[in-house]
Amino acid sequence: MAHLDATTLSILIPGQTHVLERNGNEAYVYFNTNGDAHMRLDDGESRRGHWRLLDGGYATDWENGVTGSWLIDHEPGTMNYINRDNAVRFRMLGVLFGDAKGLAS
Repeated sequence: MAHLDATTLSILIPGQTHVLERNGNEAYVYFNTNGDAHMRLDDGESRRGHWRLLDGGYATDWENGVTGSWLIDHEPGTMNYINRDNAVRFRMLGVLFGDAKGLAS
């Protein structure tokens, strides 16, 4: 298992929508190129905030006061979100170009 580096993340995150498996369902996170972030969870909850790249990962500060700090690791055939204390993992199902789910609307 290897974590994606800053160069890879700078391509994979800005302007993209990540599709994640959460509780057996799809959740979506859109990372606008202006630093805004938009998320729709599997239960329909929506969040807005701001994201930033970190050394070897990224963080999102949501308007409800929660901050998520994540690494993305990969193995052949799979990528996973891992929070910095390795307690939470989400499987990445895909990357969509732009705001593919209209989360910023």
